[in-house]
Amino acid sequence: DEDSTEIEQLLSYDEDSAGGIMSTEIFSLREEMRVQEAIEALQQAEDVEMVFYLYVTDEYNHLVGVLSLRQLLTVPPQTQLKDIMTRDVIRVTTDTDQEEVAHLVARYNILAIPVVDDSNKLMGIVTVDDVIDVMREEATEDIFKMAGASEEELLYGFKSFKIARLRLPWLLVNLFGGVITGYLMWMFKATLEQIVALVSFVPVITGMGGNVGGQSATIVVRGFATGRIDMGTLRRVFFKELRVGFIMGTVCGSTIGLVAWFWHHNPYLGLVVGLAMVTAMTVAASMGVLAPTFFKKIGVDPAIASSPFVQTANDITGILIYFGTATMFLQLLL
Repeated sequence: DEDSTEIEQLLSYDEDSAGGIMSTEIFSLREEMRVQEAIEALQQAEDVEMVFYLYVTDEYNHLVGVLSLRQLLTVPPQTQLKDIMTRDVIRVTTDTDQEEVAHLVARYNILAIPVVDDSNKLMGIVTVDDVIDVMREEATEDIFKMAGASEEELLYGFKSFKIARLRLPWLLVNLFGGVITGYLMWMFKATLEQIVALVSFVPVITGMGGNVGGQSATIVVRGFATGRIDMGTLRRVFFKELRVGFIMGTVCGSTIGLVAWFWHHNPYLGLVVGLAMVTAMTVAASMGVLAPTFFKKIGVDPAIASSPFVQTANDITGILIYFGTATMFLQLLL
């Protein structure tokens, strides 16, 4: 029957594509029809998804234009549709990713978007209701990925071993990053042996760098997901986050520098800790932009470059910056 044919057609498309989420029950009009005929056809229409927009096709069902109900009701009844329709129609193809469909609907503030095949034949329509569902799904997926988890956990319920297997990969990445951080500290053991007070501020340097990097990464990942950030605006976003990281680093670096000075009664220690904090937080902010961008460039979901990856990377760079700065000022610290 008709329903089974529609279901079979939808199943032939990828579930995350425009073809997989579209409705095939769509009302369309032929371009040679007159306004009066179009209104009569509209009055007789049943079981259509929506008629806020009236899509116009040619004799081969190619999408050639779009009309609004207002246009249809405010022109003479003998006017042909091809004379009043808008020919520049925002459309997507059946293989367009559902996230891109959602971006287009949000960007152009429209209630629906037509779906065509490779030959521009009208195949269906995606409404704003469908788009809201997509946005909810994509946001949930991004949140799981940013936490180093997976939505599959919801399917496993209380099956602890299966859930642990899903979470372990990113935790192992963090573990490996921690080993590298420990190795770097061991490489600077000569500096540490002479200035033991440096140990006091290792958690602060690495922790603040990870926090700043996580903030920047979250903003960029969400920007990519909503379409507010693209490769064209990325340069401005990068320098904005760099400035923000520097400003926050200056405030935090000045504060922790004073703490180090009065705690250990060594102004040069305060200078080293403060400079390292400013540099580490600035680098962390830039890392938070570059990491998701790199993943997006190579075709990997940038959400996985958020908290787990960025925090691990910033731990490593933070240690290098901190102990590198301390080694440079070693003679003054003694």
